[in-house]
Amino acid sequence: MPLFTRSKNPARATALILLAMSAAAGAVAPKPYSAEYAALRNGEKLGVATIRFSARAGGVFELQTSTRGTEGLAAAAGVSIEERSLLSWPDDRPETISYRYLQKMAWKTRERRMEVDSASGQIVRSDKDGNQVLPYQSGVLDRHAVTVALMQDLAAGKTGDLIYAVAEREGIANQRYRQSGIESIDTAIGRQRVKRIERMRDTANGRRTEVWFAVDLHYLPVRILQTEPDGDSIELRLSAVR
Repeated sequence: MPLFTRSKNPARATALILLAMSAAAGAVAPKPYSAEYAALRNGEKLGVATIRFSARAGGVFELQTSTRGTEGLAAAAGVSIEERSLLSWPDDRPETISYRYLQKMAWKTRERRMEVDSASGQIVRSDKDGNQVLPYQSGVLDRHAVTVALMQDLAAGKTGDLIYAVAEREGIANQRYRQSGIESIDTAIGRQRVKRIERMRDTANGRRTEVWFAVDLHYLPVRILQTEPDGDSIELRLSAVR
């Protein structure tokens, strides 16, 4: 079906063109931001997290999340987690260039990396078990960068389920996210109108991921909740916006 067809109604044709232009204009990178969060486990505070999204030279964007244990055993063990995604923006959508995950706890260190090379048609993932080579797919994301893609699509007014190609250990998977209606929740910076997004998983293993995006803060995530199959929960709650 062609995108545009000849119309006998010039006003209607113009409206359709303007609507298409408006949709394209909405598909831009989210505004840079820096936000701080309280990190909780089963409702008890265990640390603080900072999420920064910024523009770099050459049309590259960086998403960085730093988490530090400040309470109880997390503080005693010196827990720290660093995640960093570099993104390009081809075809008005984000695509991962590289990703790094580094976790330190007492004497243990865990690290994962991903490099996307569209020229060679490869995605290379590496961890303690070695390297894994996946075929390149346009628009591929790492799991950390999905939040940025959600922010963009919500700001652009996309409706229905949102689907992203994400590189995982088993290969590239299509992750599906379902939107709820607008609701209001209390946050540390006041009551916010939010849209809740939940990841829809193919297997009913009890794991649940939900994110609340603030409508009036350019869809900044104000709450992120991961519930594990055993009932444990890890949560980030917004405490400040810089």
